[in-house]
Amino acid sequence: MEKVEKLNLGGVPERFKEEGVFAHYKELIRIGDIIEAIRDVNGGKIPRGTRVKITDIIVEPKPNVRGFAKRIKIEGYPGDYNPKRFKKVSEKS
Repeated sequence: MEKVEKLNLGGVPERFKEEGVFAHYKELIRIGDIIEAIRDVNGGKIPRGTRVKITDIIVEPKPNVRGFAKRIKIEGYPGDYNPKRFKKVSEKS
């Protein structure tokens, strides 16, 4: 049985899940927020203007580079997406 090495990332991925990640124009978005696609995402899989809810934030270390790759999972669409393709919808709308 192969042993998988667990990286010690100092709690950084958990911090991003709690505090949120940046979307379009550095808007902070968190799990549970309603967001809107600012353009067609993944070749039209998610059309521009679609409003969805964030279900999870995925944070992984970038290979051979400092920093982390951040992706979001959204309700109703399988896969994970770049948070910069979305903007936060105000609670008033």
